[in-house]
Amino acid sequence: MYEQRITRTHRTAIILVIDCSTSMQELTTINNLRMSKADAIAFACNYLIDELMALATRHDGLRNYYDIAIIGYSGDGIESLLPAEGFNSIAQLALLAPEKRNYTFVCNDSAIGECSMTYSIRPWVEAKATGSTPMFEALSAVADLVEGWCSNPVNRHSFPPLVFNISDGEPTDATINEMITIAERVKHTSTNDGNTLLFNIHLGSNTSQQPITFPREYNYTSECPHQNMLFRMSSLLPKNLESMMEEQRADKGPYRCVAFNASFGELMSMLNIGSESISRN
Repeated sequence: MYEQRITRTHRTAIILVIDCSTSMQELTTINNLRMSKADAIAFACNYLIDELMALATRHDGLRNYYDIAIIGYSGDGIESLLPAEGFNSIAQLALLAPEKRNYTFVCNDSAIGECSMTYSIRPWVEAKATGSTPMFEALSAVADLVEGWCSNPVNRHSFPPLVFNISDGEPTDATINEMITIAERVKHTSTNDGNTLLFNIHLGSNTSQQPITFPREYNYTSECPHQNMLFRMSSLLPKNLESMMEEQRADKGPYRCVAFNASFGELMSMLNIGSESISRN
């Protein structure tokens, strides 16, 4: 399970589900650059798409390895943040690629002192932050998307979809039990290679709280109902992918695909784990 190689005939699906509510106007810091959480998430999504584009590029051109969807949820409801509703193939996106934009970050390196780094990436997604947090509606749309994708005979033997739900708040349109139920619907979709993997990433606002990423299944405890909800909503990291975590940590799995009070760094790490899981196959 979770061993199918990504090819043009066995491509996989990646869905980013992004909280675009008013609270995403709060400021965060990437190195020494201050920006809103909405801008930070847009940067992370744009960086990931460019990375996937690079992974799909070979000497003979771009290979159609990925179907990508980005769904934003806010007071305006849910909407696709990419050109097409539903999935956009990597080949379709390449035809619509916007001009690259430079992002310069100032950092302090203990060895060399202050330095700057410039990333040149395409602005596939623009930041948005308004209204409420209809997370249930968004994951309902995701469930429909992955059910359709997994039931397509073309995809039956593919590596299963990866879903990243990125938010800084609680859903405003459902109870805890309803959220767990819709998450189970997403996770129960599958290809012959395994079930859809659902990652939940809660962005932090309180810098005094330690971030928690990929907590162990057997020793996780929290008095926070929202954290417990996200923990139960999230997939277990597949056993054959646990080595990626064990290379970085002293403990051993199983791990849940969830992060609490995550900084921008933890957000990027979670997205990288997802992209590494498919690039290693």
